[in-house]
Amino acid sequence: MNTALIHIRREFWEHRSLWVAPAIWVGLITLMFTYTIFAVIPNHIGKDGIVIEPDKQTMSQLSENDRKDVEKTIAEAREHHHQPTAEEKDTFFAFSYLASTAVVTLFTIIVVFFYLIDCLYAERRDRSILFWKSLPISDAQVVLSKLAVALVIVPFGAILVAGVMQLVIAVMVWLRFHGTPMWVELPEWSLLAWFKSMVVSLVVGLGGVLWCAPVAGYLLLASSWARKNVFLWAVLPPVALCALEGFFLHSTQVLQFIGWRLFGFVKLLHLNPSALNVGTHDSKEDLPHITDVMSQLDMSGLFTNMDVWAGVAVAAALVFVAIRLRRYRDDS
Repeated sequence: MNTALIHIRREFWEHRSLWVAPAIWVGLITLMFTYTIFAVIPNHIGKDGIVIEPDKQTMSQLSENDRKDVEKTIAEAREHHHQPTAEEKDTFFAFSYLASTAVVTLFTIIVVFFYLIDCLYAERRDRSILFWKSLPISDAQVVLSKLAVALVIVPFGAILVAGVMQLVIAVMVWLRFHGTPMWVELPEWSLLAWFKSMVVSLVVGLGGVLWCAPVAGYLLLASSWARKNVFLWAVLPPVALCALEGFFLHSTQVLQFIGWRLFGFVKLLHLNPSALNVGTHDSKEDLPHITDVMSQLDMSGLFTNMDVWAGVAVAAALVFVAIRLRRYRDDS
């Protein structure tokens, strides 16, 4: 266990972009939300159909007829204004969390991509591999620790960081709007909605890790094999196959396969599109209830589909080859 922790700490020490880049990205998102909450939204209060309570001092300065006209106008606006229910507020909060999580994880995927193609190549480039090979540490331990960092620690860490970011944003919203008329229009903090959105994010994250494992194995193999220009060696083969197929066969089977291997796991969640109310927004409610989405989410497809385990088997074979290459490379 201590050896595994040392390997993991080594990865974050040698590849600081694994935590520095996501931290900067999360900081920028938080700053943008801060600016929106404290500067943009207050400047638009009273617009876009938001009903605001009249100021008592201003009302006292109006004549009786003007005051009655203002009260009548406000009453009519309230009558036609849709007050969000508690479930709608929970739904808005949950989907705002899912959206912020998606923004963080998509950026993290880019960071992980560059980490995978560089992690085994960089130790040969700077000759640090000679030091690590002098220690009683196996090549399998080194490669598997890199795979664990890329597929487990960083992706699920990004989901947790997104959850913390959402809590910070919720606190800022409470500090700025609590006790104001705007508060009734905004989603309140809900532990249940936060938990449901966390479950959805973790389920989708687990599906993505299992489904994209062969992609990670391929990138590790390219990193252990390439002598230079590892990015080109990782990206050029699939791009060349797509171009050659399109030129000679006038088809896009390879491109479709790559897209399916990257994003096809979403279909395995068996999420009924009707749960998202696609094209059925007959009411003022723009978002489906998070409870409906959760009830439709089915993880069994992730564990019963043969494509998932075939991909895991391919990933294991690719990682095994990467381990052997690291052990016997003559430039090590």
